[in-house]
Amino acid sequence: MVVVPAQRAAADEAAALIGGALLGGLIVNEVHKNKQRQRQQTQRRTYQSSGVSSAQRQQNREVQSALNYFGYNVGTVDGSLGRRSRSGISHFQSDMGYPIDGYLDDHERGFLLTSHQRALASAHVAPYNQILASQGQGGLLRTYRNEQLGIQTPQGVQPVQPQTHMAMTAPQAVQPSQVVTARAATGAALPNFGFAQPGPVSINAHCNEVNLLTTSNGGPSRPGQVREPVFALNEQFCQARSQAMTEASQIEVTIPNMTAVQVEQQCAGLAQAMAPQMVGIDTKAPSEVVAATSAFLQNSGQPMASLISGGKICLGVGYRTDNAEMALASATLLASAGQLGYGEVVSHQLRQGFGAPVGMARAGEWMRLALNAAQSGSGVLGQTSERVAVLNEASTSAAAAPAIPVFSASTSGN
Repeated sequence: MVVVPAQRAAADEAAALIGGALLGGLIVNEVHKNKQRQRQQTQRRTYQSSGVSSAQRQQNREVQSALNYFGYNVGTVDGSLGRRSRSGISHFQSDMGYPIDGYLDDHERGFLLTSHQRALASAHVAPYNQILASQGQGGLLRTYRNEQLGIQTPQGVQPVQPQTHMAMTAPQAVQPSQVVTARAATGAALPNFGFAQPGPVSINAHCNEVNLLTTSNGGPSRPGQVREPVFALNEQFCQARSQAMTEASQIEVTIPNMTAVQVEQQCAGLAQAMAPQMVGIDTKAPSEVVAATSAFLQNSGQPMASLISGGKICLGVGYRTDNAEMALASATLLASAGQLGYGEVVSHQLRQGFGAPVGMARAGEWMRLALNAAQSGSGVLGQTSERVAVLNEASTSAAAAPAIPVFSASTSGN
């Protein structure tokens, strides 16, 4: 997680925590939100006057955040790569074995940013948590570089429990005498490894693999260069996921007197409260889900602004704790509360079966809902013009991919 230091004044201005079944009162005070708007407006005016595009500023901020995370202290994250940022880039290049010039090429920038995304998602998971504890963030970065070079990170091997092995592999139809006879005749037996049952699909593992492949490819897919639409969508999902975790951490620090564990407990309550709304989300039209959930939210007794703030927190917490159901419920809440851009997250999760059964047709509809909102100026989760262009191109190409032919067999005899 990226933790932004909370000032005393910001904590005092954060919303009071009130009890409740839905979100448990995760509210961000209107005063705090107004100050956020003022800061954003000031930043926009500054950026417009500098002659640097907002997309470039955003990319620069991501670079500065990543450098600070990995220990290359570049100071304030302001989107302006000055002398201090160039020095941090030079140290990063030196440590990674890149040519040292203080300027990132596409490959170097891609590796830095995807490594930052991986760290946010996997620093608490073995073996990366052990590396972080013993070597710090710099050790994580070196590990990611080694993996890119084909040097595998050691993984702990869990022994197979004898009772589990027997329960899963003991044949029911073969008698012991038959097994003995077969061994006597051949002198050997079929291999029996006692494989464990596959667990639930992990978004964390999925994005770790995607980020590693992205780094190996020299960076994420760009508009006009989408060669593998499905993989490009996976990249966009993992970028949105990282953005959601960062957004959640920035709001969390404004909540006084609540630990991370308590926040996670409140978000578990959100997932439970939203459970009835999530039934059949893989088959229902987005308009139907949004209408029903919107009515549910209106009747909850919570201010809509509070619900949106809580939904943003719980979306990030869901990804941080690898809870696909929580993340999907939070994204659905946000989309139903008028933040339609979060339909992108719902689309990605339905496409992959994270938190709900796979629903390819509905996934495409949720994506169109999100893209229409982003193109009308209501983008969320870093939906820059470039990201929206890639989403458009990849979604269109993936939808147009040829399907497996289906033939109806005749039941009449010939």
